Amino acid sequence: MEEITRSDSPVCRRCGRCCESGGPALHLADLALVEAGLILRRDLVTLRSGEVVHENVAGGLNTLTTELVKLAGRAVGFSCRFHDAARKVCAIHETRPVECRALFCEDTTAIEGLYLKDRATRADIIAPGGGLWELVEFHERTWPAAMAVSLARKAARGDVAARESLAELASAEAAFREAFRKRAGLADEELDYYFGRSLKRICAPFGNRVPG
Repeated sequence: MEEITRSDSPVCRRCGRCCESGGPALHLADLALVEAGLILRRDLVTLRSGEVVHENVAGGLNTLTTELVKLAGRAVGFSCRFHDAARKVCAIHETRPVECRALFCEDTTAIEGLYLKDRATRADIIAPGGGLWELVEFHERTWPAAMAVSLARKAARGDVAARESLAELASAEAAFREAFRKRAGLADEELDYYFGRSLKRICAPFGNRVPG
């Protein structure tokens, strides 16, 4: 695509680099997009407290201290699912989340000021107190990401007991997710919103092969 220039300030050249680095986290200002059905729950993934993730803005790996909900990536790679790499366009450009509106790779001032403010969580989207929320809380208590990551680190250092505990934990969590999926009639990808990524995926970066 021909580079677009302006005399007064740089503008987005639609190179797609930011879109290919991962989907944005949702903020409270984005909840109207979910409520209106412009962004569906199957388009979202929850990253839970305790997970080790790559921070696009801060840079490097970081352990989350609070959860966040973000646009999911494609099946392979990190590219945002709404990014059309061939055409260099966004499928929801007119209704894109606030992080997308703020992000400009040549001047990150706006996104840095917004990044950690008013992030949305599952509690902002799922009505607390209902049966679905009770299942989310049960999952969070029973299979916390921080516990799995701790076991994965120990297992990676050769701790056999930790490896066995992690395998049992991941197997039980996988069974819970599958039972819920069948009962609710959901697609697999929706589980990543309701319960976050499976323990198998959370622990994969540590080199652990666990069921799930």
